Amino acid sequence: MKLDLSGKTALVTGGARGIGASISRTLAAAGAKVVINFNKSGEKAGKLRDEIRSEGFESEIFQADVSEPDQVDRLFQFIRSYSGRLDILVNNAGMIRDALLLAMSAAEWDKVHDVNLRGAFLTTRIAAELMVLKHYGKIINIASVSGIRGGRGQTNYASAKGGLISFTRACAVELAPKGIQVNAVLPGFIETEMSTRARRRAGEALLDRIPAQRFGNPQEVANLVLFLASEFSDYITGQAIPVDGGLSVS
Repeated sequence: MKLDLSGKTALVTGGARGIGASISRTLAAAGAKVVINFNKSGEKAGKLRDEIRSEGFESEIFQADVSEPDQVDRLFQFIRSYSGRLDILVNNAGMIRDALLLAMSAAEWDKVHDVNLRGAFLTTRIAAELMVLKHYGKIINIASVSGIRGGRGQTNYASAKGGLISFTRACAVELAPKGIQVNAVLPGFIETEMSTRARRRAGEALLDRIPAQRFGNPQEVANLVLFLASEFSDYITGQAIPVDGGLSVS
């Protein structure tokens, strides 16, 4: 089974580091033209683009804060000029601002929701307009097992990711008749820079909660995203699929 994305254009938000970087590399290696969106990781985005190009694949980068409508509009103007189409959208941009409920500020709540949930709404709304024209599209939202399990100090993050799962399901119902599949991927504890603090804080007790007895790696998430971006997932939509070593069912 060859997962071939030749001729397709993909946008990966927050695609310059961590899980996003693995997704960008994987989609490009499958033949897609990949637009790597970043906000503050410009140097990493440039290096990743150059790495992808050095391997004979196509990629470009674009800076935009996906929580800001004007910047999202400029991002999609760039995509229209770069490729004229968008076939795959991966809403990966996200952030964590952990704090206990009684100590959490409104600003910490709002910022996490703005990036993780509002950003996905803004990009999906425009992406769907482009995809409808060709009656084809794949939208993949990177949520989290926190959206179905919760977690101490993560009322903002868990609710934003839970909202993203519900957003996925509602979009899937609306867009399926238009040839667009919308699914969510729910990473568990993946070895990335963003999860370092949580993994250190939890220590060995966390591994005891994971049936696989190990943390995941970004490529394992990217592999599922590649499948969902391919033609082999055409009859799968509205699903929230964990990549978590069994954490969500333990």
